[in-house]
Amino acid sequence: MVSQLNLDQLTIYEKVVDAEQNKRSKGKIILAVAASGIASLLLPSGRTAHSRFLAELLKRTSMIIWDEAPMSDRRCFEFLDKSLKDVLEEDNHLFGGMSMLLGGDFRQTLHVQPKSRQSQIIGLTLPNSYLWSHFTVFKLHHNMRLSQTVNPNNDVNQISQFASWLLDIGNGNIGTPDKNDPESTNVIQIPHCFLIESGDNELESLIHFVYGKDIISNPSPEELSVRAIICPKNETADQVNALILSKTNSQGVVYNSCDSIKSQTHDSLELDTLYPQDYLNNLHFSGIPSHTLNLKANTPVMLMRNINQREGLCNGTRLIVTQLLPSVIEASIITGISVGKRVYIPRIKFVHNTSDLPFIFIRKQFPLKVCYAMTINKSQCQSLKKVGLYLTNSVFTHGQLYVALSRATSPDSIKILLQQEDTLPFNCTRNVVFKDLLARVNMQESNLLKHG
Repeated sequence: MVSQLNLDQLTIYEKVVDAEQNKRSKGKIILAVAASGIASLLLPSGRTAHSRFLAELLKRTSMIIWDEAPMSDRRCFEFLDKSLKDVLEEDNHLFGGMSMLLGGDFRQTLHVQPKSRQSQIIGLTLPNSYLWSHFTVFKLHHNMRLSQTVNPNNDVNQISQFASWLLDIGNGNIGTPDKNDPESTNVIQIPHCFLIESGDNELESLIHFVYGKDIISNPSPEELSVRAIICPKNETADQVNALILSKTNSQGVVYNSCDSIKSQTHDSLELDTLYPQDYLNNLHFSGIPSHTLNLKANTPVMLMRNINQREGLCNGTRLIVTQLLPSVIEASIITGISVGKRVYIPRIKFVHNTSDLPFIFIRKQFPLKVCYAMTINKSQCQSLKKVGLYLTNSVFTHGQLYVALSRATSPDSIKILLQQEDTLPFNCTRNVVFKDLLARVNMQESNLLKHG
């Protein structure tokens, strides 16, 4: 494959091969890991970082390749540095002397920090680690997602302009400062060619652009895997999913969860009196499926937990339902390394244990949600031939708008519906970019490997 590399890629390839040349004769291996399960499926023999770092395996390892590195808390790398020094018994070199090759794009969304301020989020990124100054950064300048899917209807100039527009959004270079947050937020104008025209049926128009009538009524795994409506928040995605599901003709099955609570003080009888089942069934928590799960055959769904990474069943894996059974759901994988594999998904327990609740909440439910629509964060590793961006509110954190728009594989593969409940002009939206973070990355003389 070396002959297929562009100049930027070849430079990195030669640097890595040269660094590892002397280690090959020792028969050591290279580990490929990623920040998330769905990202790891894009790597040959890839795994999530936390499931791969076993002491005996690390002793046989020459290099670690870590994809989507900006999504990881800097403390992950710092703990790995300390662990490798212990395991490899080498305190004088970072990571115990092991080579580290990190990949990612700091324009994309960062590690999720619930209820955190901007300064706290930036403080936990890799450029704010003591490790950062020791990395060398190679920059890739070609948008491979666009260049590999050239459409005869789009001339080279049009694709180049679209790629430049995406970079300007990712870097926060266009728009006017928002009065509420002028440091990190710009108000930008969306070109008319990307907009769904406002009207009574505008959401229907967006759904039709992405899925059309035939794909909803006669879906195929191939078509569903390259299409999605994406939204900033789960609530909006759930509303779109319910609307599209209601348009399908097949008979639905409703699966209700089994909810329970555990006391942190042993007085469970009083808890049962205070919090009846109806109350528990109406509770909603991030990362936990709803009490009521309505599914139909041939519906696209997304897995909400890492079940079996070796089989391609990770948090974020997309599947299509093939059979709805009482105790398990039969489905076929449509994304990742195991496309076409038939699997059986059981109910599992989800536990929510936080200080803001007087009890430990437990929900037993299928780890699935309908995914005609998904959140921007879940779309981050996807390449889509039809993208519908549905903004009932502006994006709310760094990189979300850039990620959403850059899922498109061509300028004519994306449409945007703006229904924002604020005073913005009809064709404008907000773009959040942590410019201080990007400035720190760009100023680094020796930098981190970065996807273009």
